[in-house]
Amino acid sequence: MLVLEDGPLFISEDPVPLDDFISSLKALQSTEVLPKKLWDLKIMAEGGWVYLTLRDGREVQVTPKDLVETIRTSIQNLEAVLNNKPVRMGWLRFKLKPPSHEVLEMFGEPEDIMDEYEVQVYGSTYVLEAFVNLEGYVEELKLLKAFVVDGKLPAEVWRVKWNVDCEIKRLSSKGAKKPEDKGLLRELTGLKKLSAGAAPPFVRFTLSTYDPLEVLYAADSGKDEFLLAFVLYSGMAVKVPKNVLLRAIDEAIKDAEKELERVKLLGR
Repeated sequence: MLVLEDGPLFISEDPVPLDDFISSLKALQSTEVLPKKLWDLKIMAEGGWVYLTLRDGREVQVTPKDLVETIRTSIQNLEAVLNNKPVRMGWLRFKLKPPSHEVLEMFGEPEDIMDEYEVQVYGSTYVLEAFVNLEGYVEELKLLKAFVVDGKLPAEVWRVKWNVDCEIKRLSSKGAKKPEDKGLLRELTGLKKLSAGAAPPFVRFTLSTYDPLEVLYAADSGKDEFLLAFVLYSGMAVKVPKNVLLRAIDEAIKDAEKELERVKLLGR
């Protein structure tokens, strides 16, 4: 997919070999004559604009300059992810996707609807799409905001990791036989791989995701910048300016609380 400021564009509904995807993007970046199609994405250049038409018929209009810059950034970000390096993002969005009208009619009860929301996390590259519990999502966002604003740590001590290497060594030495120990070892191994340049504490959040379950660890990486390491499903880390991250969190909380109020009204 390509990610524009308007949101992600899925250029293929089917899996595409990574080498094919990168080589196609590089060819698209360097050519003066755009192809008419790239997998499921139709491309038409006309009147100083490029029109991108998705499989569902939705059309996006961009300038050739913006398209080239998007492609360049996508290639750069992919290479960072493949090398386990954080992707630097100048903007970030947590986009909440409410359940469809059909789903609302099917369930009806607020406690059932709470689990039918999806969240997309993306900036200059796509990070995650997962189902969330709406109430839990709001609570996690508020805890994340408190940590980013002034370093306030959650009350649950299990969320906070100060010495990742020591914890990995402890879990490995006793065999990590329990499911919870195996899960934590997997998380911390992923965190160690993705957290270069960030200092403890590393604080654990899930955003109340469940399909798939994602775990992210947040840490201050200095220079008014924060690292978010998505260690289970996405297997990637992003670095975001503090003010950008706070803006994204505030917008996400506002959107989610608006949906919470709507769900409560439906249940009356």
